[in-house]
Amino acid sequence: MGLWEYVGKKIRVTLKDGEILEGIVQDYTDQEDTDDDYDSLDMFVEGKYIGVGEPEIKSIEIIE
Repeated sequence: MGLWEYVGKKIRVTLKDGEILEGIVQDYTDQEDTDDDYDSLDMFVEGKYIGVGEPEIKSIEIIE
């Protein structure tokens, strides 16, 4: 599943460092739109926005 397919969904992201984030994906940023060499998700987690780069992600699960 491409990262863009998670926009608007509530997800649980497990990062490679073991941290787990749960929140709603607000936006997706394509690598072509930034200076980074990877795509990223913009999530709303615990009242704040967090950007998560694809290289940081170990797994993503859609939750209800």
